[in-house]
Amino acid sequence: MKKYKKYVVVVLIMLISIIGAQWVGADKPQKQTLYQSLRRFNDILRIVDYRYAQDVDPVELVNKAIKGMLSSLDPYSEYMDEKTYKEFMIRTTGEYGGLGFEVGMVNGWVTVISPFEGTPAWRAGLKPGDRIIKIDGVSTKGITLQEAVNKMRGKPGTKVTITIDREGVDEPIDLTIERAKIKIEPIPYFGLIDKDIGYIRISAFQPGVGNRLTKVLKELYEMGAKKLILDLRGNSGGFLNEAVNVADNFIDKGCLIVSERGQTPSANRKFYAKVGMTVGEFPLIVLVNRGSASASEIVAGAVQDWDRGLVVGDTTFGKGLVQTIVPIDEDAALKLTIARYYTPCGRCIDKTDTLRFMLRNPTLGQEYQTLGKFKRKIKSTGAIIPDIVLEYNRKMPQLVRGIAQKGLFMQYASKYVGEHKAIKEDFKIEEADLKEFKAFVEDKGIEIKGEEFDESKDMITELLKASIAENVWGIKGRYKVLIDYDPWIKEAKNILETASSVDQLFAKLSKNKIK
Repeated sequence: MKKYKKYVVVVLIMLISIIGAQWVGADKPQKQTLYQSLRRFNDILRIVDYRYAQDVDPVELVNKAIKGMLSSLDPYSEYMDEKTYKEFMIRTTGEYGGLGFEVGMVNGWVTVISPFEGTPAWRAGLKPGDRIIKIDGVSTKGITLQEAVNKMRGKPGTKVTITIDREGVDEPIDLTIERAKIKIEPIPYFGLIDKDIGYIRISAFQPGVGNRLTKVLKELYEMGAKKLILDLRGNSGGFLNEAVNVADNFIDKGCLIVSERGQTPSANRKFYAKVGMTVGEFPLIVLVNRGSASASEIVAGAVQDWDRGLVVGDTTFGKGLVQTIVPIDEDAALKLTIARYYTPCGRCIDKTDTLRFMLRNPTLGQEYQTLGKFKRKIKSTGAIIPDIVLEYNRKMPQLVRGIAQKGLFMQYASKYVGEHKAIKEDFKIEEADLKEFKAFVEDKGIEIKGEEFDESKDMITELLKASIAENVWGIKGRYKVLIDYDPWIKEAKNILETASSVDQLFAKLSKNKIK
């Protein structure tokens, strides 16, 4: 075994030395130092292999060194071994077994960017910004993002317990969630929410969503929509070309949508609107929040920079990294950040690992001017700050979280639908229904203390009605209920109601101070 290890070490040293020699030939003064560093690494590896107190695997040491090197760049560049590479390829198909949420690495912790709608994570109440501090009781401190993802994925029907640290909550929250087959629906809902206000929800930038949006816009226009709310909240991104295709539906033909900037010529690209506004210029509001990332930020940034509509909600996540997959061999690959995204006026979208990035990005904090007719002043912050900021910190009470975690809303919905054969779209949750649901919850082992059920009655009513609607009409039924309760959509509607043109929409910026 020792002889085999020595052979591996010799091969690794030869490979690294060859690479180092090639770099030296490219730029002698700078690369000579690099070559010396590589030789030092070879010497240390050899000494550890021969003289360390116990037997070590030099291949594993090299792999760890590679991972350490990449982790110093950004949270998303990584070396993918055979298992990790296969997991990644499964993920890119858009269908897999897991919990159903996007994660990122923030300040060394695995952090929820956004749960995908209709998935186990969504039903369990995971929120953008939740830090996953344990998986099945084991701390996530120090593990890579992909290692955490691998632990949470698994066969549909099996369960995993994640412990989250949530801002504003004193104690960690344990959530035991059953894995399921995850399939993302990019446009789960659209429709008229007022006589002339259309609503479109885009949950992910999957292949074909741009073309689908074009058809949806035309359909809404024929239904009478003259204004639009585009909901990108919780949308953690997807394919770049689909972000461009979506933005193309709102931006004038020939206008820049997004640009990439990197070290190599191939990593510097610009993307322009090829078709232009699908149904003409109309008042537009784009809803975003902390879970809006990557492709969502490209769309929101283009709309904002061209003064095409108002961005409303909360500051976005700030993930503007361009990554490519470089196969190393048949069983491994390198996922490497090669560029960053910039909005049409030049703002960098990315604020990943902000302190480190600020040293590399002198544009942060600079003031820019929008490219549309209003020529507004706007700052580069490493994310998209809405034109109108909405503060909405609705917390889910412990009782409601426990009910949702056990799936009791959906269980009771099945029971309710079985007992009520003719449910109309305007059905209501009556006091008698709430009383029966309370007894149902207690019968399932949930302890209700004092007045906490009555104190949470509004949220319980909303979620119960949404679950019943979903049982009858599918995810679209759930949306119709939740839209009626959603305070951000209500605010967007209020803004649009008296704005018959884009000019009138922007006039509200100086009049509306929504908090």
